[in-house]
Amino acid sequence: AVEIGAAVAGQIIRWGVLMLLGTSMAVWHFGGKYLGRIQPAVLGSGAFVLFFAARAWTARVTAPVSWLYPLGFTAPGFYSADYFPLFPWFFLFLMGTVLGGWCLEHRERRLLKLALPKVLTWPGRHSLLIYVLHQPVLYGISFLIWG
Repeated sequence: AVEIGAAVAGQIIRWGVLMLLGTSMAVWHFGGKYLGRIQPAVLGSGAFVLFFAARAWTARVTAPVSWLYPLGFTAPGFYSADYFPLFPWFFLFLMGTVLGGWCLEHRERRLLKLALPKVLTWPGRHSLLIYVLHQPVLYGISFLIWG
């Protein structure tokens, strides 16, 4: 639906954030039991370093073929309105997974027991709805202003 909406607006989405998240969840599902054997602090720190290393690497390298874009290696002329390749963004997903696991294991900590105001929790509980609606709303506002 997001890609269809983008196409109607004249944009192309190749490997957007939803593809990244879906693939990252599948990789975690099948590889998490092996990655989970690594100490969380080591895994999180390693993912942090690998995020920046992969970001620098993929920014410098161009691919000789067009089909490597899901990994982060793009050919000259590549364009996508929403682009989150596996390298480096999977490592950011991994950091969040490790941090989320740590928070679940340490729920008794006072900081994690604090009740947050609804203005902070509502967007987190409705993030997919916000993601799907934000583009049409922004396009509509832009059309009203500059249309």
